[in-house]
Amino acid sequence: MEHLDAVTPVEAIAQRVREARNRRGMTAQELANDLTSRGLPWDRQTVTKLETGRRQNVSVVELLTLARALHVAPIHLLVPLEDGGTYMATPNEPVKTARARYWIRGIVPLGHTDMRIFKTEVPAAELRAWDAEEQEKQDGEGL
Repeated sequence: MEHLDAVTPVEAIAQRVREARNRRGMTAQELANDLTSRGLPWDRQTVTKLETGRRQNVSVVELLTLARALHVAPIHLLVPLEDGGTYMATPNEPVKTARARYWIRGIVPLGHTDMRIFKTEVPAAELRAWDAEEQEKQDGEGL
């Protein structure tokens, strides 16, 4: 089953890099220079290939360096900001964009996830804060 309307991670990154770069008033060359100064030797053509969809992959190091150069959190490049769309969480798993953002932040799992396993991979301090927040919600609902 094809998901023609779902945005892939690389498509999202390409669009968001272009938007963030333009918002900052940077040229593709200026972004390439910034990336190179941060240890990622990209040239203007590499930036352009990404933004126009002719580059089919982005490594984790590249994503993090792009986010740093554009002064945004990596998630804001990885997933579209609009919540109404569909995002390809895996090559065969489209999910709502908002759900993907929560999953990437470690807030909620995707469907068919064992919550015990999901919670065991959360740092203890975050898990305590998460559980306290859930308790406050329940207390506020009179449960």
